[in-house]
Amino acid sequence: MTQRKKKIVIAVGGPGGSGITTISKMLAKHFNLKHIYAGDLFREAAKESDYQHFEEFLQDISKGGNHLDYEIDEMLEQYANKGNVVIDSKVYGALSKIKKLRCDFSVWIDATHEVKIKRHLGKEKLVGIKKILRGIAIGKGLKKRERIDKEKYWRLYKVRYNKPELYYDFVLDSSNLNEEETFNLILKKIEDGGYINK
Repeated sequence: MTQRKKKIVIAVGGPGGSGITTISKMLAKHFNLKHIYAGDLFREAAKESDYQHFEEFLQDISKGGNHLDYEIDEMLEQYANKGNVVIDSKVYGALSKIKKLRCDFSVWIDATHEVKIKRHLGKEKLVGIKKILRGIAIGKGLKKRERIDKEKYWRLYKVRYNKPELYYDFVLDSSNLNEEETFNLILKKIEDGGYINK
């Protein structure tokens, strides 16, 4: 087995429901890289603090100065420095641009609000009124989370959450694409742009 000359770092970002974790895992498998999901790190901290609602946890840590955000972002930077990793994070791609951190390719994946709700619902086996009510709750949760993220990333890093084209190599709307189509478009961008030599 030949040794890869350059250690790869890929950053995948986007709001919840856009399919970023699925695509991150597909990229990690394709390039034989480790997958690091920032959301898991936050959720572990929320669980340890006995929070039942994740959005409530995020709001509370914001009031406390966001020390956890800084710690997790520093951890992501350490993973990037080691290389051979796909970083699944809403902010690392932007930070890599601003702070000149290690990153060979960054992509931001988004979708319409309706599609994001539909994708969340697709993970749950609900029908009838339960499905409708759950869809409303998911929609409110997504909007709340995006408001929190937008405010937080501007306050912490002056990152303009709604302007991903300022930071990412590729910005993609996945609303009308399935997972395979989204993955193939990203792969084509990587190959055509010469970002990574596999």
